[in-house]
Order: sequence, then C-alpha cells, then structure tokens
Amino acid sequence: MFDRTTRHCLFVLLAAGTILAAHPGAAWSQEALGSDVNTLVAFDFSGDYITPRGLHVENQGLVAQPLMLLIWKLKAFKEGPVSDITLTTGIWNSFHSHKAGVNPSHWNEVDPILSAAVKFRKGFTVDVSTTAFYTPTQSYSTSTHADFKITINNAAIAGVALNPFAQYWIELKNKSTVMFDSATSDEGSYLSLGLAPSVPLGKGTALEVAFSANVVSADFYQRMDGSDGGSGLALVALAPKLSIPMKFLGVSHGAWTAYVGARYYHLSNDGLLDGNEVLVDDGRKSNLTQFRGGLSVFF
Repeated sequence: MFDRTTRHCLFVLLAAGTILAAHPGAAWSQEALGSDVNTLVAFDFSGDYITPRGLHVENQGLVAQPLMLLIWKLKAFKEGPVSDITLTTGIWNSFHSHKAGVNPSHWNEVDPILSAAVKFRKGFTVDVSTTAFYTPTQSYSTSTHADFKITINNAAIAGVALNPFAQYWIELKNKSTVMFDSATSDEGSYLSLGLAPSVPLGKGTALEVAFSANVVSADFYQRMDGSDGGSGLALVALAPKLSIPMKFLGVSHGAWTAYVGARYYHLSNDGLLDGNEVLVDDGRKSNLTQFRGGLSVFF
C-alpha cells in the first residue's frame, strides 16, 4: 500500500510518539508562559502537499512546511460581552525535496498571514484574516484572500469539546486554484462547515478528529475547457491528529508538542479534479490520503 520510504517514516513517527507518551514529567499550559506576546513555531513533515481546498500540489519526496506565528494580546476585558482581542502575524513556507514548477525549486511557496480574533464570553470566537500565496517557482500569479470564521467554543457532548465552525473564504485578487483560461476565469469563494472535536487522553495527550465540508461558488475551480468547475459540495475532509506534550523539556524554552496525524479528502468537483490532473502524475483521484507528523513549540 505504501512504498518503503513512507512506511519507514510512519514507523519512526509512531515510535517517537509512543516514547513521548510514556515519558513522565510535569504538565504544562499556555497560561504558565504568561506573556502579552507569544510565538508559535511548527515544523510539519509529510510525503504530500494537499491544500485545504483539495489541490494536490506535490506527491513526491519529502514536504517540510514550517510555520511561525506571533500572537499579540491586544486587549483583555474584565466586563462586557468581549473577553479579549488578539492579533496574529506570521509566515508559512513549503519546502520540497522534489523540485517542481515553471522554474523548478525546492522552495515551493511562502504565505504571509495577518489575522484578528475576538473572543466572546458567550462561548464563541470570531476570526478575520487575510493571506497571500506566493511561489518562487513563478508557476502562478500571487493571489490574495480574505477569511471570515466563527467558532463555538463551549459546544460539547459527554465532556468532549466539539468546536463547530463556519468559515467563508474569498479570493480577492488572482486565483488560488488552477487556472486553465484567464479569459473565462474569475475570483470565487467557498463556505466551509465543520467540527474539530478534541478528546483528552490523559497527561496532556489529546486526540483531535477534525471534519469539514467545502461548498464552492461555480467559478472557484475551472475545467480544462475553460468552463466553470461547478458550484456545490466540492470536498469533505477528515483529519485525525494525536498531540503529545514533551513534558520533560519543561516550559523554560517553550512548551513543546509532538504530533502525528493523517488527512483524508473526498473530492467531488470536476474543476478540482481537472486541476489535480495537471498538478501531479496520476492526479485525477477522488480520494486522497496524506500522512504527517511534526513538532511545535509555544513560548
């Protein structure tokens, strides 16, 4: 089912997770770090690069995707409907061992991130963010986007937080998907509905099983013949993820977490399938699976 390299990587990740889960140590929390400006750095590793919009950008070699976020606590309120406001600035990159693109490069993509979040006492959070997708390979024009999201934080069943959300994502300038004919292409949008339940497993270990479904506008994807990809349900995704705190490191150098996970995508949009057909070899698949693992540190 998997080649030798993939099986080896999965074994190493799962073995590391088992060792860390069994390691005793003091529990940590973000509150223990106590600061108005925090940093999150994450290093994600996989054999694929599949975007949240279902585009299968890479399926060869190793894909490393580092992320760095600065989280600014702008204001905390003791009274009133709003509890706090935060600003997040950051940058995300995608590096590939397999060179690809118009000007082939190991550095495939870099995305700046700007986001503001308002948390309400009634148990929900509103996020507004903007991003840009730039590629050093010059395979597409830099695209910009806006993202509006509401998450209900206090919805739970049997003590398990469900974290349901609704997210509206819109292209502001240029396409974030594969464009076959610029004359008939236009910016589009999609609505994503989902859940991100998190189950505590003890000693800080947690299992998250995120589910989402994307409903797109007709012009979000494009067919090979230049026609619209079609509106409606474009994909559903299921993403289990096991997070294990590295307790033995304490918090003096940040709160470290190791994780392993997988993502499954079912694609049902003709424009999306056409796009994947030209992005990777044997790309026209309705079902995609990605295995991943990595480390993150919060300080």
